[in-house]
Amino acid sequence: MGILRGIGIVVFIVALAGVIAYIGDRVGHQVGRKRLTLFNIRPRYTSTIVAVATGMIIALIVTLAAIFASNQVQTAFFHLNEINNEIAKAQARAAELEQKVNNSPVVVNLDQLLVPSVGRVPQNYPPALRRQIVNQFYNQAVSYVNRTYTAARYGLKKFSPPADIDKTLETAANGPTMQAMNSQSDVLLLAVADQNLYPGDQIHFSLNAEQDRLLVRGGEPIASLTIPTGKNANADLALAELLGTYVPHEMLQRNMLPYFATNVLPEKMLPELASMRTMLGNGGNYILTAFAAADIYQHTFSVPVVVTLQKAP
Repeated sequence: MGILRGIGIVVFIVALAGVIAYIGDRVGHQVGRKRLTLFNIRPRYTSTIVAVATGMIIALIVTLAAIFASNQVQTAFFHLNEINNEIAKAQARAAELEQKVNNSPVVVNLDQLLVPSVGRVPQNYPPALRRQIVNQFYNQAVSYVNRTYTAARYGLKKFSPPADIDKTLETAANGPTMQAMNSQSDVLLLAVADQNLYPGDQIHFSLNAEQDRLLVRGGEPIASLTIPTGKNANADLALAELLGTYVPHEMLQRNMLPYFATNVLPEKMLPELASMRTMLGNGGNYILTAFAAADIYQHTFSVPVVVTLQKAP
């Protein structure tokens, strides 16, 4: 598409140049035939001047029309140097980032939860109090990340609030998204990394708002795994697969936050793991199931489960 567009522009410019030349020639010819004179200049030279001026005026009119009609043309005429400078800066940033990716370890991953605590905005809370909670949690988050991630083991630079932070916090507290969520349930505030951070980078994070709704009722099955018994049946591997893959996947499907969905905590095994190993050696197929050990919300921060092993029907 880009090549065809470029060819089209070239053809248009060539055709326009031809039209301008033709009109200028015809105007000059008419002036010459009528033997008009300009500032007492000989008619032959007057016709040439008029022809050239006509072409210049037409070109000027077309150019001005294009400038007023297209932001891209305005940019090309008046901001080209700025664009080239921005491209050069972007290329330098890309080269720096590539060097970091190739030579430095990632200290903090994109979307990583940076602060282990959360702020909670009760359902249908007044705007002024929502702003108060957002401000309080933000200040706590700044204090925590500066105290934690500037330590030697991370090597990050201190967080510096952006110039428009007041506007950002007001949007977080009383913007349309917060208002819509808060009208339906409590809302949790989380401090999350908004980019990958490498040693020497300045700390960055954003405030994310999440509805604190019920995800799974206590006693409800979350995920199950069928285990065909035999020589390769292994209760330990099956349990690891259930808790490390199947349960997190199901919780993500229920819109649980990734850093909570992967925090699966087996609170009870029915029967105990040793008995499960024995059962799998008796032949037949078995079903390993994880049930919610209690009501699970976003604020639960984990997935507490009870794991059972039963013979398949």
